Amino acid sequence: MPTERFRRGAARLAEMGGDIDAIVAPLADVAPDLARLVGEFAFGDLYTRPGLDLPRRQLVTIASLVTLGDTERQLRFHITAALAVGVTPQEVVETIIHLLAFAGNPRVFNAVLVAKAVFAEHGLLPLPAADQPG
Repeated sequence: MPTERFRRGAARLAEMGGDIDAIVAPLADVAPDLARLVGEFAFGDLYTRPGLDLPRRQLVTIASLVTLGDTERQLRFHITAALAVGVTPQEVVETIIHLLAFAGNPRVFNAVLVAKAVFAEHGLLPLPAADQPG
């Protein structure tokens, strides 16, 4: 039986264009507690905290995933979620480019390729050229 935290997480995830069943189903036969914890803790507790709106939470999450590396599946999900809550493709790209000095070229390059694939799936390419500083 889903807890209130899990229901709150499922609702927040739905606001971001996600589906809790897509997280729960693949884990149900091997780690159902993991799915419950993700729903309760990550989305039910953290994503519903005050202080940051959903677009900012998505940019923070994207930055963290890029820095961690080897997170293509999660990065794809959170870039899609960012777009669903109003983050522009340019904001996603600038967030990732900003990490060049912190996460390194391979992670930034790979993340931009993931973003490009998500943008293509949503019919958002080509992006307009960014203004150059100075």
